[in-house]
Order: sequence, then C-alpha cells, then structure tokens
Amino acid sequence: MAAAKKNTPAQGGAKGVVAAPDGRLTNALAGASWAEADEALAEALVEFAELKRALGDEYDALSVASQALARVARRRGLALIGDVGATVPFDAVAHELNGSSDAPARVRIVREGVMRGRDVLIRAVVAPVRKPAKRAPR
Repeated sequence: MAAAKKNTPAQGGAKGVVAAPDGRLTNALAGASWAEADEALAEALVEFAELKRALGDEYDALSVASQALARVARRRGLALIGDVGATVPFDAVAHELNGSSDAPARVRIVREGVMRGRDVLIRAVVAPVRKPAKRAPR
C-alpha cells in the first residue's frame, strides 16, 4: 500500500478552509433579489392589465393567464391600485402625474399602480381632471 500524503497547510493559511459567508450580506443580497423580482412582477401586472383591457374578455387563455398572474401577485402580497378611468383625489405618494407640474386636487387614473401593504412599488399614472368651462350667462 502506498503511504498517504500528509496534508500540509499552504503558506499563509490552512488548506481547504473556506470562510463562512456573512449572514447579513447573504440576507441583504437575497432581499435585493426578491425586491427586483417583485418589481418585475409589479410591472408585469400593470402591463397585463393594459393588455387585458385592450383585448377584452373574449379570450379564455387570457383569463387563465390573468388568474395565474393575480395568484402569484397575491402570494407576494402585491395588489393593483386604481381603476383606469376613475376620478380620485391626487395622492403624491401613489400617483405619478402625467404631463403637468402643478398637482391638481382631482385626477383621472390612466394606468394602475402596484402596492404591497402600504408600500407603493409602481405609482399609478394619472392626468389632471379638467373642469368644464363655465358658460357665459345669456
């Protein structure tokens, strides 16, 4: 039988020893990955809602895909906010004003946003509601 070689440490350190990763760093990286995944899911929710509105409810495959996407979003705690076409009070946290620098009192929702609990991931795109022009008395 051949004699076994002795494992001798390399100069400057022990051979085969791997430093344990810092748990905080691992958790931070995992959290960042989930945040990126949730942002992508939120964008997909908004884009799919636009697609569904454009095509209507006449496609069965679209309804099935919509239900699956909604189920995934629910499991991650995400929800669409705002109904397209609805007129609501302006909220700077939840709304992204489309085409105006002055914040109006009331806005019309142009595209939904996405929230998780109280955190807004994607703000709803809104446009100012124009007041009807007053008619001059006759």
